[in-house]
Amino acid sequence: MIPLRVLAALAAFAGCLLLECPAVEAAPQILGLVASNGTPTQLRCEDGICRGVVSSFCLQNNRASPKADSEYRLAPGGGLTIVATREDGSVIRLPGEKLVTIRSRNGFSSVSVSLPESHLKVLGGISLAIEIAPLTSALPVAIAGDSNPQTPEEIAQVTGTLRRLAERIFDDPGETSDAARLAIVVINSLPADEPQTATAREAMWDKTLMLAAGATLDPRGIAKAASMFRKCGAAVDSHRTPSLKICMELEQTDLIGDMELDRIMAPATPIGGLDGASGS
Repeated sequence: MIPLRVLAALAAFAGCLLLECPAVEAAPQILGLVASNGTPTQLRCEDGICRGVVSSFCLQNNRASPKADSEYRLAPGGGLTIVATREDGSVIRLPGEKLVTIRSRNGFSSVSVSLPESHLKVLGGISLAIEIAPLTSALPVAIAGDSNPQTPEEIAQVTGTLRRLAERIFDDPGETSDAARLAIVVINSLPADEPQTATAREAMWDKTLMLAAGATLDPRGIAKAASMFRKCGAAVDSHRTPSLKICMELEQTDLIGDMELDRIMAPATPIGGLDGASGS
């Protein structure tokens, strides 16, 4: 028999997935952004925009998941840093709160982050990356006619106490969270002409580990991500998926879903108590 606590968690998780917006749309969920922990999001510049993908997660199962391309903004607490690398190897770091655009992408499990390529040129950089700090949340941008806007009290609770409760599961190193971090590195690194052979894919995987060399990753997470990557390669070879990127995106979504269930089923009090947890 399934414990009532598990059934309640599954029902709450279904709320994250299935809530429908009414005819007059209410504000969607506040999202948590998964901390980079040494695996910055590499941005790809094309048509004047530099863009990348960041893992996110549901913090409000009582509100609808965002529609694709819904605009978000950073909440107080946490943070986002732009990292520009110059040709001589020097690095410039800038706060990204006022420079980066955040848009929902795949329900609650990922968002796109972008900024104009002109910023790269102004900084004299040859590449851009984004680092997400722990305890970072994103608020849906308010729209006119919102039938149920986010209230200041709601925002304070969600980005404070509830975000802290999620820190251990999403931000701290762990098997599932680190597998999701590496999946995002792969998704952001894959070229349009994806590697077509097992040898080329292994070279791609080695590049992924090099990009994450500055991170302290759970060995189980590395093994899990490697297994996912190879499974997706086999799925491409057998024509069970149209591309490596699509397969890895589905795997990343599943990982976020697994952690979301862990978040919902977690004890109601974070380790160390709630001192200072009202946050925003």
